[in-house]
Amino acid sequence: MQKILKNSNYLKALQQQNADHYVPVWFLRQAGRYLPEYKAVRARFSDFFEMIKTPQVCCELTLQPLRRFHLDAAITFSDILTIPEALGNEISFIEGRGPVFKGAIKNGDNPKLDIGGFANLDYVFEATQLIKSKIDVPLIGFAGSPWTIFIYSFYGESPKDFNLVRDFVAKNPEQTKEILATFTDVTIKYLKGQVDAGADCLQVFDSWGGILDQGYEEFSLKFINDIRAAIDPEIPLILYARGMKIMLHLNATEINCFNLDQNENIDEYINKPITIQGNIDPNDFNQDEEKVLALAENIYEKYSQCENYVCNVGSGITPDIDPNKVGLFLQRLRVLNSK
Repeated sequence: MQKILKNSNYLKALQQQNADHYVPVWFLRQAGRYLPEYKAVRARFSDFFEMIKTPQVCCELTLQPLRRFHLDAAITFSDILTIPEALGNEISFIEGRGPVFKGAIKNGDNPKLDIGGFANLDYVFEATQLIKSKIDVPLIGFAGSPWTIFIYSFYGESPKDFNLVRDFVAKNPEQTKEILATFTDVTIKYLKGQVDAGADCLQVFDSWGGILDQGYEEFSLKFINDIRAAIDPEIPLILYARGMKIMLHLNATEINCFNLDQNENIDEYINKPITIQGNIDPNDFNQDEEKVLALAENIYEKYSQCENYVCNVGSGITPDIDPNKVGLFLQRLRVLNSK
């Protein structure tokens, strides 16, 4: 039986039906690196994947920000690289470098595409079920976009010089699309599995979409559109395309929920028939308390009557952010929302 949510403001906003003069809020990376309780759990594990493959731990990390703050949604604690890891890639998380693959397409290695490895993702679905049993706000499932997974597979780590992949794609467009199509098929199955396990909505992180320029619709958005078409239309799907001017591509997609990064201007979008979340700069939480409070008040004043707005950051909360400043912002917004 579907669990009844005590707080559905976030889902209302995703459906452009939030008429309650209430600003729903959640944050990218609301669980994780800036929270001392997260650091205590992380210290118990030498390997990041060992940690996220433990459903009880994923549940605990997902719940930590909900205990500390008043938030209108939870997002499963996981990683966008679960798919390539399940398909056979050996991935290590190295301090100062981030995720590092054992092989890379740029070095002549064939991409690991062992579709039979999908069963290795069951831990995500188990975590989703467990989290869902313990919350009364919507649960967000997520995946990296096929293009973003391709980027990591190509470079073997976070890219620094985009010319290499641009040159590869220009010379090998069909091979690139074949790899992207495989990632797309697995991503569809993965997101459907999260919905079956209890996720109320989904977000696709196109973290490296912004490097494509003119090829964005051909090599990234096309495959994200395939994902949207394969998912139950009743399940909202949010696209986060970092570094991409989404306004240029609204007519090329059926997606109608977008997470904007901090370089976008929400006011260009807010009157369109789409839902917008974002685009606070996380560094704004490093300001003095008066400015943090003023930020909450300004957001409420501007957007509390918008039926299609969700308060969020334009990129993930970073380790240097003071959680007390985040709490100050959220508490002020909560007071304003309770008027």
